[in-house]
Amino acid sequence: MTEAPTRNNEAAVVKAWGWTQQPGCIPLSRKVFRKWLAKNGAALFEENASLCFSELMSNAIRIPSPSGLTETRWLLYADKLRVEVQDFSSEAPYLSFVGEDSESGRGLLLVHVLADKWGYDHTSFLHPYGEGYMPGKTVWFEIER
Repeated sequence: MTEAPTRNNEAAVVKAWGWTQQPGCIPLSRKVFRKWLAKNGAALFEENASLCFSELMSNAIRIPSPSGLTETRWLLYADKLRVEVQDFSSEAPYLSFVGEDSESGRGLLLVHVLADKWGYDHTSFLHPYGEGYMPGKTVWFEIER
């Protein structure tokens, strides 16, 4: 376990992980995430956080990464869980309202309903092969105890 920078004099348990950008990584990442929550005594977050995490991962793996990985970070504080997922799109995420027959487009709406807070931060990433900086963002959500 890694200690994160403190927030209000409180350290977080942190796990950072890079996932391949293949649809098969979604169920695997969700399983690993659930095990990490249980191992750290945070199983109460399991249902809602797993669904929110899966939705953010599903969006992020669609955006090609120069390394072929989607980077994630999970931060467990005494009072909340924060999950961050990076991608290489500078486009802001937005809630969409789709028809009942639509097979996609509800992911962020689920995150909006299930998480206490969610948002995104624009970021620049250093290209892994030394080709300068690339635009991107980190989409995150928080669930309080």
